Amino acid sequence: MSEYKEQNYWPGFVDALSNVVLTLVFVLVVFVFALVLSSDKLRKRASELSESVKQEEVARQEALTEKESLKQEQREVLAQLQVAQDKVRELEKTELQLKRDLAQARAQHDTEVRPEPQPSLVKERTEIKVVAPAPDLVKGEPDLSRENGAIVLLFPRNVFQLDDKAKEALDKVLDGQGDKLKGALSAVLSLTGAETYTEARRLAYFRGLVVRNYLIDKGLGDGRTIHVMIETGKENRDGRVEIRFRHP
Repeated sequence: MSEYKEQNYWPGFVDALSNVVLTLVFVLVVFVFALVLSSDKLRKRASELSESVKQEEVARQEALTEKESLKQEQREVLAQLQVAQDKVRELEKTELQLKRDLAQARAQHDTEVRPEPQPSLVKERTEIKVVAPAPDLVKGEPDLSRENGAIVLLFPRNVFQLDDKAKEALDKVLDGQGDKLKGALSAVLSLTGAETYTEARRLAYFRGLVVRNYLIDKGLGDGRTIHVMIETGKENRDGRVEIRFRHP
């Protein structure tokens, strides 16, 4: 009879199914727990990445702003440089024109023949030789000659002062003109001598000033009525100063 007894499989099936379900639940719990942990990490990582992106965006904006500022400064510097270059070119043109005008004036000054606007008040040309101060050169009377209505003082080399004999001879010529030289305009032309160029110009300048001051001391004018000019002598001879008087 026991062989035909009905067998019940449900308890074993239920146990097996329970074990499978428990296993699935355990795996699911572990999976969910792992998913939650990984999602937290992902959120933190995403937050960090988002913050990094924001910082990079801010840095990029700052870099772009600085770049634009540098470009603006560069444009301003280039504009200022262009203005400076224009000014330099204008100054160079002005300097070149001034040099040309100066060269033309010098050439004209060296070649022109100054016309006498009015006849000289001194009707004769008088040359007075200035003797050097060395004892062996102070000899004889001053060399006087008459021509062209001018007083000419001849200076030996390296001498620019008037010695006593030259002053005496000059006083004699000036006193001989009487009062007609009072109030007249005086032109003192100092011509360079045979010294070197620089030294000759320097001596000619001093000679002109010495003669000018002497005329002022004699009461024959002042700084406004006595005009001093310096010119290069055309001949290789000693320096000289020519004095001419004319009506104002």
